[in-house]
This record gives sequence, C-alpha cells and structure tokens, in this order.
Amino acid sequence: GIGGTFQYGYNISIINAPTSYIQAFMNETWLERTGVPLESDVILLLWSLTVSAYPLGGLIGALVAGPMAIMLGRKMSLLLNNVFVIVAAVLSGFSRMAKSFEMIMLSRFFTGVNAGVSMNVQPMYLAESAPKKLRGAVALTSASFTALGLVLGQVVGLRELLGGEESWPFLLASNAVPALIQLTALPWFPESPRYLLIDRGDKESCI
Repeated sequence: GIGGTFQYGYNISIINAPTSYIQAFMNETWLERTGVPLESDVILLLWSLTVSAYPLGGLIGALVAGPMAIMLGRKMSLLLNNVFVIVAAVLSGFSRMAKSFEMIMLSRFFTGVNAGVSMNVQPMYLAESAPKKLRGAVALTSASFTALGLVLGQVVGLRELLGGEESWPFLLASNAVPALIQLTALPWFPESPRYLLIDRGDKESCI
C-alpha cells in the first residue's frame, strides 16, 4: 500500500501547502524569460492547469491499468508504476533549478498516471492474493493507506518541515520515497495466484 493508494492520498495533499510559492515561481520565471510579469488571471490559469494535470494523468493511468495488470501481472505492474512517480519526482525536484514551471505540470501528470494505475491494480492484487478469511479486511487497507497518505502529506507540507518557500521542490519530490520503499519490498511478495492461473495458465505456480 505504501507505493500504491498511499501515493494517491499523499500527492493530493502535498500540492496544497506550496500554492503561493509555486505561483510566485511561475511569475518570476515568466518575468525572467520575457521581461513582462504575468497577470493574476494568467497565473490562476497556469495553476489550474498544473492542478488539473493530476486527475488527467489519473484518467490515463486508470485506462492503462487493466491491460498492464493482464500483460505484466499485478505485482510487476505495481513495480513498473513506480517509474512514473520517480520521473515526476525528478522533474519537480529540479524545476526551480531549471527555471521551468512546465516541469511541475508534467510532473503532476506523471504523478496522476501513477495514482490511476495504483488505485486500480493494488486493490486487485490484494483481493486476489489474500486468504479467503482475511480478504475483506486486507482489501480495506487500500482506503486506509489513502487516508494515511492524505494525513502525512499535510504533515510533511507544514512550513516547519518541507512546506517552506525554499523547500517546496523537495516537498513535491518527496513522493519518490514511498516508491523506493515499494521497489525494495514488493519483489519479495508473491504474484497473484488468480493471475498465474487464469491469465498465465500456470497451475503449478498458482498452487
């Protein structure tokens, strides 16, 4: 869950704290490029596009989640899904250094793709892998990790931590940490028995 639905909740909440700083960064960047500051309604439009890139990416992620889960398997889909969020972390982490607010927009899109895939594949993987007696309780952990992500995103976004004017790129890039945790831990987990039997036809591995 730490690299699955946790990311969905975490990435929803971390964008709230640095709103004013990112808007100021957009204005400063545009001023350096053209010598003309952005009007307030244009800044609002750019910010709206930045925020909207996340659910747009989520839609794309949700559409590709099914084919990914069938072709690659549930576990491998979750592992490869971390590539999107690591790319997003690199883009947002270096955006101020590169003086490019477009990198933040692209970062949010890739983060959304990650969330769209994980929101669909993680519950599928859990439900298919859990013992019958624990299936309901295990499946519910998807919602628990979403809530945990929301809470931790708010905490990390405090100005005393990573929500300050100088540290907001680190805040946006911090979603790489859950991805690295999942990349370290998930390879030790089994593949979904249902996938092995029905999609792969591998009865021996399923058993």
